[in-house]
Amino acid sequence: MKREITALALASVALLILLNVTPESPHAEPPVVETPALPVVKLSELDQLLQTTQAFLTKTITPLAQPTSWDARMATAANVQVVGVDEEDYVKFDGENLYVATGGKIYVVDSNLNVKASAPCPAYDCVVFVWGDSLLVYGVKEFGLVSAYLYRLPRLVKTAEFNFSGSPLGARMTNGVVYIVATAPPRDVIINGVEVAEAPVLSIDVPPSVLVVAAVDMKTAKFNASVFVSSHASRIYMRNNSLYIATALGTPQMLYKAAVKTWEKLPPETRAKLDPTNPWTFYKSLTSLPREEVEEVLKVLNSAEVTTATNIYIFSVDGVDIRLKTVVEVPGKILDQYAMEELDEYLLVATTVSNVKFQTSRIFIPPPAVDIVISQDNKPVITIRPPPPPAPPPVVYPLEGEPRNAVYLLDAGGRIVGVLEGLAPGERIYAARLVGRTLYLVTFRQVDPLYAIDLTNPTQPRVLGFVKTPGFSEYLHPVGDGKLLGVGLYERGVKIALFDVSDPTRPREISNITATNLYSPVFHDHHAFAYSPSLRLALVPVAGYPAGFVLAVEVGDRLSLGAVVNATADRAFFGQDAIYLVGRAQLWKYTTDLRQVATTRLG
Repeated sequence: MKREITALALASVALLILLNVTPESPHAEPPVVETPALPVVKLSELDQLLQTTQAFLTKTITPLAQPTSWDARMATAANVQVVGVDEEDYVKFDGENLYVATGGKIYVVDSNLNVKASAPCPAYDCVVFVWGDSLLVYGVKEFGLVSAYLYRLPRLVKTAEFNFSGSPLGARMTNGVVYIVATAPPRDVIINGVEVAEAPVLSIDVPPSVLVVAAVDMKTAKFNASVFVSSHASRIYMRNNSLYIATALGTPQMLYKAAVKTWEKLPPETRAKLDPTNPWTFYKSLTSLPREEVEEVLKVLNSAEVTTATNIYIFSVDGVDIRLKTVVEVPGKILDQYAMEELDEYLLVATTVSNVKFQTSRIFIPPPAVDIVISQDNKPVITIRPPPPPAPPPVVYPLEGEPRNAVYLLDAGGRIVGVLEGLAPGERIYAARLVGRTLYLVTFRQVDPLYAIDLTNPTQPRVLGFVKTPGFSEYLHPVGDGKLLGVGLYERGVKIALFDVSDPTRPREISNITATNLYSPVFHDHHAFAYSPSLRLALVPVAGYPAGFVLAVEVGDRLSLGAVVNATADRAFFGQDAIYLVGRAQLWKYTTDLRQVATTRLG
């Protein structure tokens, strides 16, 4: 089958329940569609599905007040992926002030660690963005409801308040507009107190899920939210005016792919019981069969070469206006946001691919029926033996096989034009980083191979070289002079490795620092890592029982441990002549040679 990004007008997707559309044969090649036409469904029907197993819906509110002054100052998170695109975090720094959301409050702290202002956050744990004289803070105020407050600086005067259903996946800010991506169950979806009755379908999974994409213009206090039915979102990425949201392919879609390839192999009497209209109708008709028959169908479907895959929804954004541009599909699963990057007019995606085999859940054995005895004058007269409760319908789920890794490059039309597959079979991607036109990948099973992949010709990506070292890196960071720094695990501890990649055909590890019995938040959160090119200094927080530290690592021809800072911090910022460490409610100020100047505790 051609490797085309089928804008998966998942118009074949499931709920054409509301649309009387005649489907194509399951053998037909899905078309490439630039702007998918999306069926719209009632969320109440999805809720029923959840319990048993081209319009955008937009709400706008009138702000409480409008900002009266404006400048372009932006406070940013530590260590963001794309210059000019800020990311969600609980603390931001603008070179003069720290903005810290902790313990149910937002604090503005000056360069001497004095608290200049504070105000309530909508939740105990919040995320903060700052643009000009506006500050946005949001969190999950109660189960399933995101609340956001917009404040005016410097005195933190509230100017607007918003709310919407969902659990936040991530957020990005560009040009003073914050885009928040959240997922929610389909029942009781609320946007600013108004219940959402229906939404367009991107895809569907078991159980169904709803994707909420909210936008807040911090300059004008305008707010919009778009709601979609989708499989569960996993990663987001943003550059320029494009927002990318990645979702793993759901079980109904993978089953449908297998059915497309093996339909004629199924017995005619079985085909007559299955509904191949779309992935959801096929899944429902399959799981309505007796377990023995389902397992016979799965034997046939498992003869197809179906792999894990990812849908990437690409939205164009203009202020608070959010428009779905296209949907693309790539084989495999995406590790993190660094595995998606724009490269000129191409989209680069690195994935771990596994073949899928389907099986049913364990057989349900109902408890024995309990006899009902009716007595008269203490003498049994009637005994009723109720039938056993019916077994629930079989649940089909995929089992992933041996992994291998791949790199794909997609053109502006959504087609895969560059492919590098079969990389490091039996291993999984643990870190990815694009530096110039070279992609560095770390895969792992027993040792840590660092691959250098040439993307000079996007249609022909190729491996230039690789090096294997003990342990593996969870995060990669370029440190100039043809060098790359990796932070990861090594023998139940932390390893910081310096790689020489000046000749990508022969990358090599030239220095490392290891620490036993420690863990680093950098493993799962790149915001915890900080690096100053001018000081040639990397700050890596580590944690052990009962305290935490920050490893100050000097980066030169080799690595040198400059200091072990006694601070339980997970964020670091470099000021003009100072270094600031933040550990939720505790803040520290150091000179650039790591002498402590001040500390304060918030709240």
